[in-house]
Amino acid sequence: MLRNFRGKWGKSLAVALAVSGLLVFAGCGNKKAQQKAPAAVAVKTMQVIKRDTPNVHEFTGFVEAQQEAKLTANVSGKITGKYFNGGDRVEAGQVLFTIDQRTYKANLLNAQAGLAAARTEYNRLAADAERYKKLYEQNAVSKQQYDLVMAQRDSAQAQVAAHEAILENAQISMGDTEVRAPFSGRISTSDLSVGNFVAAGQTVLATMSNTNPVRIKFSMSENEYLQLSKAHSDSGAKALEDLKLVLSDGSIYTGAGVVDQVDREIGSGTGALTLKARFSNDDNRLMPGMFARLQANAGTVKNAMLIPQRAVKEMLYKKFVFTVGSDNKVDMKEVTLGARVGKLWLVEAGLNGDETLVVEGVQKVNKGSEVKPAAMTEADLSNESKQ
Repeated sequence: MLRNFRGKWGKSLAVALAVSGLLVFAGCGNKKAQQKAPAAVAVKTMQVIKRDTPNVHEFTGFVEAQQEAKLTANVSGKITGKYFNGGDRVEAGQVLFTIDQRTYKANLLNAQAGLAAARTEYNRLAADAERYKKLYEQNAVSKQQYDLVMAQRDSAQAQVAAHEAILENAQISMGDTEVRAPFSGRISTSDLSVGNFVAAGQTVLATMSNTNPVRIKFSMSENEYLQLSKAHSDSGAKALEDLKLVLSDGSIYTGAGVVDQVDREIGSGTGALTLKARFSNDDNRLMPGMFARLQANAGTVKNAMLIPQRAVKEMLYKKFVFTVGSDNKVDMKEVTLGARVGKLWLVEAGLNGDETLVVEGVQKVNKGSEVKPAAMTEADLSNESKQ
């Protein structure tokens, strides 16, 4: 009897352990199933926008003076006069500084005296040469005497030329004691004033710049340059000859600019080409160093595809967007972008135009992710930026 009881109890225990094992296995299976099926990611999406769009390329740049010069004195000495205020507009040839003239005036007087003495000596020897020439023709003096007088006259003539050069140099130095504006323009503020000593060719007295017209220095990619060099606006103007200038406060500068300088090569490190555009500056509103945005109008793109800038993800110098399919699964597509249009990018290639894009939550998804999309509109882009 005891043996039968033990056999039944052993069988019951074995069945219980087997059932427990199945339950544990089933529990583990359910956990694995839950891990393989993560919750859908909440994102905001938008349809690709399609409409006729001005193809306006925008570039950032800085204002440069047409001409700029650092003024230095050609003579050394103390400043004895300063005839402008910092920031003044000065005219070409206007006297800006005077340097102590006493030494240079003495050198000038000495050079004048030396030249006068040399000319007197030359005149005396020239008269002797005339007399000896006649005497030689009459065989009254020897050839040796005649040649000696002629050599003395020629030497005196050379001395006159040498003293003329000394006088000219003294006159130049005397003139250089007045530092004049090399062109018309605006002059910088200067800490140098009367009494300061300046070294010839070393001490910068002030900086001048001619700011009408001015140039805007900016860069663009090789592909943009190739496109814009042959593009025209809807009015027929060449894209690089009808540039608009937007100032840092958002105001549009009156008047169009034209590219008049293109660098000789593409930058090896940046792959960009440097250009300069010329703008008139009659009211002196533009100043060197100012930040500016240039806009080049390349005409209207019919039925253009536009996508939000925040929908674009950059990886390894390539641009990608995440699209959402009818099954709410995410796919990744590489796109080629054109000009900026407000908060949007103009798409040149990579999309068909009927895609739904992930706009908010781009960093949370990958190809194959399941998402829970919430639609947003173009107006929402502006509203969110104000919040």
